Amino acid sequence: MREMNLTHRALAAGLLACAALFSSSVAAAENLSMWVRASGANAAQRLTDLWNAGHADKIALTVIPDNQVVSKLATGVKAGDVPDLVSFDLIYMPDFMRAGLLTDVTDSMKADPNFGKVAKAFSDLATYKGRMYGTGFTPDVSIIIYNKDLFRKAGLDPEKPPKSLAQIHDYAKKIHALGPDVYGFYFSGACPGCNIFTTSPMMVASGAKILPASATDEPLAGPGIKEVLQLFRDMWTEGLIPKSAQSDNGSNFVANFKTGKIGMQGAGGFLIADLKKEAPTMDFGVGFLPGIKEGQVSAFVGGDVVAIPKGSKHAALALQFIHWELSDEAQLEGLAKNNILPSRTDLANNKYFQSEPRVVTTAKAIGIGYVPWVFHFNDMVNSDASPWIQMIQSAVFEGKVDEAITKARAKMKDIAAE
Repeated sequence: MREMNLTHRALAAGLLACAALFSSSVAAAENLSMWVRASGANAAQRLTDLWNAGHADKIALTVIPDNQVVSKLATGVKAGDVPDLVSFDLIYMPDFMRAGLLTDVTDSMKADPNFGKVAKAFSDLATYKGRMYGTGFTPDVSIIIYNKDLFRKAGLDPEKPPKSLAQIHDYAKKIHALGPDVYGFYFSGACPGCNIFTTSPMMVASGAKILPASATDEPLAGPGIKEVLQLFRDMWTEGLIPKSAQSDNGSNFVANFKTGKIGMQGAGGFLIADLKKEAPTMDFGVGFLPGIKEGQVSAFVGGDVVAIPKGSKHAALALQFIHWELSDEAQLEGLAKNNILPSRTDLANNKYFQSEPRVVTTAKAIGIGYVPWVFHFNDMVNSDASPWIQMIQSAVFEGKVDEAITKARAKMKDIAAE
């Protein structure tokens, strides 16, 4: 009887312990908050939905207009009112890191084998003074996209995108010869962001450096700067680019290509899904943005990083999410399965992309891409009065190529010194 009582007591104690553990685990479940910029909301929603389906701790998204993320986060950190996680345009990482707005995650990330598989552009942009403050989240990347039907009509091989600046020029002439309302090339001539995304990779592929990391760093240096601007100038004066390009601030960045009257243009991977939906009969191809010589290629890696703001109330759980979003499950089931590019380059040729080689090419572009590590990116590039867009407009539409480069170089150095 005594042994039976002891057994009952042990069993009861065990049950109580299990109940306490269960109660504790339930009580430990937390609700995390995450801010995401509007242009990255779709991909972020896919990931957080997948996380929430398999974890007791839930993440609630708040979508922030793109142009408000910088000021909102800076204000929030100072006021002690921040989310547990934040996703924003990777180009602003240097400014955020220098301002001390983000949590150092170096030691934890270095121990994660998946971190080393993230596109180098993300790792570079998330590093400041040897320490890391975030990682890749939802990328996009620039490519050249071309109309295969127009290639065929112009006597060009529809399976071979242009491999050099000279080929872009040559192909554009042959395509425009098809008719006065058919143009060989398009770009948004008044859109600074569009051009850093699609025009600068041609310069970088050729060996150029675009932006200065400091006041002593020389911007717009090396081969490719003048050559690309001169190419655009020549195509403009020869009528290979439609007149509307001069005033396009990005509102028609890809709209003209969808009409079937444009032969080639720089764009982003997002356009593949858009064209399949909105122009389902168009036969189009994609390739890497080329440089002066064949074999020279590059891309601008855009998209968002994920980080933990200073003052996060659930920093440890937030870090768990960051590790999870780099896992095979998150990258494949949350992103690739939904035709969204993974931030890990080893997953570019994954099972979900096998039936869409154009997405595979785009995913591979992330591995060859670049992104400038600079402070004051908005002033140098993204603002409507930036030296970057002023250079492009003066060089392409006024023909002042050398003068435009000299002026832009001086202004960029002044901004870097601020």
